[in-house]
Amino acid sequence: MDDLPLPPLSASPDAIAFYRKNMEPVSFAALLAEIEVARRALMRLDAPEVVIYDADAYAFFVWLMACWQNGQTALLASDDLPTTRAFLPMPWVGNNEGSTLPDWSGSATNAAASYGPAPQFDRPGLVFFTSGSSGAPSRIFKTPTQVCREALILHQLHGGLLLPGTRFVGTVPHQHIFGLGHRLTWPLWAGYPVVSELFHYPEELGRLAACPHVLVSGPSMLKRLAQLEEFSSPASFLATFSAGSPLHDDVAIACSSKLSSRIIDVYGSTEIGSVMCRVVPGGAWREYPGATLALDEDGCLKIRTPLADNDDWFCTQDTAVFDDNGLQLTGRADRVAKIEGRRVALDALEAALLKLPEVAEARTAPLCRERDEIVAAVVLSEAGRAQLQEAGKVRFDRWIRQRLSLSFELIAIPRRWRYLSALPYNAMGKLTVASIVQLFERQALPPFAVTARIAGAAHEMELALALRDCMQAFDGHFPQVAILPGVTQVDWALRLAERYYQIDGRFSGFRQLKFQRILRPDDEVSLTLRFFPEKKEVRFAYTSKHGVHSEGHALFAHPIIASRNLSRLL
Repeated sequence: MDDLPLPPLSASPDAIAFYRKNMEPVSFAALLAEIEVARRALMRLDAPEVVIYDADAYAFFVWLMACWQNGQTALLASDDLPTTRAFLPMPWVGNNEGSTLPDWSGSATNAAASYGPAPQFDRPGLVFFTSGSSGAPSRIFKTPTQVCREALILHQLHGGLLLPGTRFVGTVPHQHIFGLGHRLTWPLWAGYPVVSELFHYPEELGRLAACPHVLVSGPSMLKRLAQLEEFSSPASFLATFSAGSPLHDDVAIACSSKLSSRIIDVYGSTEIGSVMCRVVPGGAWREYPGATLALDEDGCLKIRTPLADNDDWFCTQDTAVFDDNGLQLTGRADRVAKIEGRRVALDALEAALLKLPEVAEARTAPLCRERDEIVAAVVLSEAGRAQLQEAGKVRFDRWIRQRLSLSFELIAIPRRWRYLSALPYNAMGKLTVASIVQLFERQALPPFAVTARIAGAAHEMELALALRDCMQAFDGHFPQVAILPGVTQVDWALRLAERYYQIDGRFSGFRQLKFQRILRPDDEVSLTLRFFPEKKEVRFAYTSKHGVHSEGHALFAHPIIASRNLSRLL
């Protein structure tokens, strides 16, 4: 196993490795030539560790292979925000703005189509960052051998599903171990092409070609697909893989029907890779070749796998039982909160909420501030939304608490509630404690998605904001009607600008600040940000189908880098 080939060596040079923008094919020969160019560029850095961040799967893979050929360690960042760059001060590479190296795309025509020196498989060549459900990021090391071994195992288990010409397409990022293994290294090791573009919305799958595909996705995206009234795609889907959190049977049934696809739920972690899978709904968990499953004295799952660093048991916090149908996952041992000395089982609390016909989804979390309490984020059913609108939030909160009081003591019942259109799953389909707690911070940013980034003289980007999922921003400001305050709009614009732009200066004031239309929770609003570095100016505008709601120019003074205090200014 120590002499495993790198993935691109498994296919003929003329075979297609990637389909890039506009489905432009890239052969394995061209891929190898690009890797050689990137390898030489990385050698000039003379750095043992390099951060790779590139939204394009093709460019990302080129940099990764080049790192391994040089014996350099690749650190995979999940974003390129200023705080992440500060946390990882080593050289960054990629085709995104701010990369250390110039764009090498198209410069490989005269490069030798070879890897150069033999890769160093016996050293950590890859670093993921994980913090579980909360906490500071910690490094998880992997070797190229482990990555290639997982590709071999995946093909051994699932390769029989594939047809000649099958393309792999993903809605999960390749910076995480599930996306890297299932979306990149498995198909490339086995000689199947990868669609380089990351798909953000289920409707985008309608643009795929009329040929067989494997979809690598997650619960949040599949849930959106299940909720579509109409969906069509010329593509056929041989299999759909999901990971990150358990996939509900009703979502799997709907997606299986829409995609005419087998839905496969994958269990694993960053530390140990993929461990087992099941066909949903109804399928039993099936461990991957070489994996051994057992329970510890507390009923938690423990695992041995050839994809881990050693032969020791890896202990999880997932509780499980073995019955006539095999392994059944039953919950999380670490989902017990201690509130004022009492133990509160969050899984049981959420199960009680889900029994209410007014509740479609629910997630609870402990909130430790001046006092310890339980908070709840809830997605309501159609009946629940109607009742909330009729009764109002205060009365609806009281009603739902009364229902829970029949089964739980007062200390266990959530004191604060947020009613959302969707729970805040991350890119890997996980719900973290931090994401739930953030919903209850008065100054929290609303859930948002970057819908466009335009490079030019002005660094422009557009974000879609989910106002309905940030109701705390409306609380108490205008008693008669829910209106988003102007000070909150300004605060959000500046904080998002600081998140995405390297602004070298201290916030010093506004000009042309205008509030033209009120913003209400149901408005589908976009925030446009334009940064002019030479002017040290950020221009922002909130718009919807009704027109411009507010806009302004934020000015930054020279030359001190400092954070602003908006509340003090206003």
